[in-house]
Amino acid sequence: MGEQASILEKAVILASQRYDTYLGLPALVGKSRMKDFKNIIDRVEKRLQDWKLKFLSQAGKEILLKVVVQAIPTYSMSVFLMPKALCSNINSLIQKFWWGHINNSSRIPWMSWSQMGQTKANGGMDFREFHCFNKALLAKQLWRLG
Repeated sequence: MGEQASILEKAVILASQRYDTYLGLPALVGKSRMKDFKNIIDRVEKRLQDWKLKFLSQAGKEILLKVVVQAIPTYSMSVFLMPKALCSNINSLIQKFWWGHINNSSRIPWMSWSQMGQTKANGGMDFREFHCFNKALLAKQLWRLG
């Protein structure tokens, strides 16, 4: 009897783990939001690690960052308010990749991240600041409901 109960408990745990995410979003979001959305950081880091070994021009880096990396958290951000720490972590990963951060040695950033977020017409690089972008996506959802 005890053996069957433990098998049943294991089956329930395995079944519940299968539904931890739905459409790439966590099914349940607890108090530790950084832990719940860690998969976004992992996906961004994996993409950037794949590209570090390739020789890319500045234009190639810009296109890859804007088209691929900035698109990874977009769907999640349109549904949930992400923690500021998560958004700043993504911004930090992008900034380190852009300026050529290798292992523990960092290179000189020739432009501040806030200036890089400005439009190209204003002298920036037009990179997203993810916390503001997250708020804008949520406001758009609210506007659609109203």
